[in-house]
Amino acid sequence: MTDAPGLAETRRKRKRAGFALLAVIWGVGVISLLVLSFMKTGRLRLQTAHNIASATQANYIADGVINLAMLTLVAEKNANVAPPRNAPAYAGAPHYCVYEGAAIAVAIEDEAGKVDLNAASPELLEMTLAGLGVEARAAKSLAQAIVAFRTPAALLGKQDRPPPSDKPFAPKQAPFETVLELDQVDGVNPALFRDLTPFVTTHSRNAGVDARASPPALFAALAGFRLADVQALRAVPYPNALDRDDRRFPAQFNQQGGQSAFLIHVEALLATGQTAAKDAILDLSPTSGKPFAIKEMRRGQSKYVDRLREMIATNGAGVPAC
Repeated sequence: MTDAPGLAETRRKRKRAGFALLAVIWGVGVISLLVLSFMKTGRLRLQTAHNIASATQANYIADGVINLAMLTLVAEKNANVAPPRNAPAYAGAPHYCVYEGAAIAVAIEDEAGKVDLNAASPELLEMTLAGLGVEARAAKSLAQAIVAFRTPAALLGKQDRPPPSDKPFAPKQAPFETVLELDQVDGVNPALFRDLTPFVTTHSRNAGVDARASPPALFAALAGFRLADVQALRAVPYPNALDRDDRRFPAQFNQQGGQSAFLIHVEALLATGQTAAKDAILDLSPTSGKPFAIKEMRRGQSKYVDRLREMIATNGAGVPAC
């Protein structure tokens, strides 16, 4: 039995309408996916742009605070202001303030309180390494490697020539220009590099260390404190109860330096959560004869972000302006 002509035509029309509806639904689905994809991509790009802008703002704010700290140091030098005897002004204690709506931490370290990689004797280098936890034999070997790295080949005796290095390049055999070159020294691995860089410098030009301005952990290491106490001061240097006149600090290495070079560490935290940490080294007695020179500008390591977050949470209540 066959369908009537009218019924067959109706069925064909319904099929065509069904296919058309499926095509419309499929098309709407594709367009919706494209719209969602574009919206997601747009949000990601907008967020990326916002993050870049906030990061740039945080960096500019950190630079501004570094400039303020530099101006303060230059003004103090011109005024011939000496730090208090028993409370060194620039031993690295952090100070907190608010600048352009950002929470700021500033820590200034007198480079005279650190071990100069170019001027320190092998004995001071070895004592520093051993006091910071390096095994005695390794400390002696590393001290010799540092001396071999910084000494020109023409000045090295046969007995002082460096042994084959574990590095893919030969020792520089020239003075360190920055502490970041320490990772090129034979025997210095990444962990040791991170441990040593806060306590060494290339800018004090002193054979000894100024005990008044020495970082707390370095002071303790040279004074022969227990390794556990040194590590505790490394983790939490401030506040501390160190006696800067402690007789255990070796007198032969205690060399008071003038206001010459300073490391300025600045951290900035915005309300958006973006952070910036920067280090600058200011030389107030450059060999060029100029009033000052900026020796280094580099990315810093964040140390005080928890305290800065507390400041942001309280809108900087009770915190002075920078």
